[in-house]
Amino acid sequence: TVTQAHSLYSSTVGADTPTACCFSYVSKPIPRKFIVDYFDTSSQCSKPGVIFQTRKGRQACADPSDAWVQEYVTDLELNA
Repeated sequence: TVTQAHSLYSSTVGADTPTACCFSYVSKPIPRKFIVDYFDTSSQCSKPGVIFQTRKGRQACADPSDAWVQEYVTDLELNA
């Protein structure tokens, strides 16, 4: 289960585009079967992140340097 305590991020609407930033990452991999989409955080953020979206519409921040995150991103790109 993805909990908001482990997936803190912030979205702000600026003059041009919305920006989502991660302030913490999930501590364990989210089961792949629950993930339906992802997006990268903005380069304007203080730390890099990948935000995964689950089937239930929840969002969770993950560390883009983690192997499981890279694997999920590759899989999502191939199946897009």
